[in-house]
Amino acid sequence: PEAVRGRVIGNIMSGLTIGILITRPIASLGAEAFGWRGVYGMATAATAAIAFTLYWALPQRHPANGVSYGKIIASLWYLLMSERVLRQRAALQALCMGTFGLFWTAIALRLAAEPFDLSSKGIAAFTLAGAAGAIISPIAGRAGDRGLTRPATLVAHLSILTGLTLAGVAGAGWFGFDPVTHPTLALAGLIIAAVLLDLGVFADQTLGRRAVNMLCPEARGRLNGLYTGLFFIGSAVGSGLVGVAWSHSGWTGVCVAGITFGAVAFFLALINSNQRF
Repeated sequence: PEAVRGRVIGNIMSGLTIGILITRPIASLGAEAFGWRGVYGMATAATAAIAFTLYWALPQRHPANGVSYGKIIASLWYLLMSERVLRQRAALQALCMGTFGLFWTAIALRLAAEPFDLSSKGIAAFTLAGAAGAIISPIAGRAGDRGLTRPATLVAHLSILTGLTLAGVAGAGWFGFDPVTHPTLALAGLIIAAVLLDLGVFADQTLGRRAVNMLCPEARGRLNGLYTGLFFIGSAVGSGLVGVAWSHSGWTGVCVAGITFGAVAFFLALINSNQRF
C-alpha cells in the first residue's frame, strides 16, 4: 500500500545493507587467507549458489500485457526521459554513491598506512561501521511516508558532508589535528565518519526508491532497474577516481572529491521545487 511503501522499502534496504556489511569483512579475511584472486573465486561461488537457489525457489510469473522483452528494454529510454522524478533521484543517488565509492575504496589504503598500520583483519573489523546503513533505512522510509522526503534528503546529504569533513580531519590532519600524535582518536574519527557517510547514502537511496516506486505501477520493475543502474554508475565513477585522487593528493584528495560530490547533491536537492520529489 502507498501509505506504508517507504517503510516496506526501508525494511528491504536493511537486508541489502546487512549483505554489504557481511561481505566487506568476508572479503578482507578472504584476501588475507587466499589472496585477492581467492576473493573473486568466493564471489563467483556465492553468486552461482544464489542463482541456482533463486531458479528453484522463485515462483513463475507471466505478465498479462503480452509485451515482448525487446519492447520492454526499448521502453527504458522513454521512461527515463518522461519521468522527471526518476532522473532527479537517480542523479542524487549517483552523486551519493560516488562519495560511497570514493571512501570505501580508499579507506583500506589509509588504514594500512601510518599511523594506523591495520592488517586485513583490522580493516575487516573497521568495515563493520557500515551497520549504520541497516539502521537508517527503515527510519528514512517512514520519513518518506510522512511527507518528509525533501527535508530528510537534505539531512542525508548534510550527514555525508559532515562525515567526509570528519574523515579529512581524522585521516589527513585538517584544521590542525595530528593523527600521528593521536592515532586512537583519529581511528575513532574515521569510524564515526564512516557511520555518518553510510547513514546519508542509504537514507538518500531509501527515499529515492520510495519516490521512484510511487510513479508508474505498471513499469515499477523497469523504474527500479533504471534507478539502480544509474546510481551504480556513480559508484563506479567514485571508485575509479580513487587512483587519481590518491596518487595526486592522498587521503586529502579522496575527501575533497567526496565532498564535491556531496555538495553538488545537496545543492541540487536544495533548489528542487518538485512536490513529488
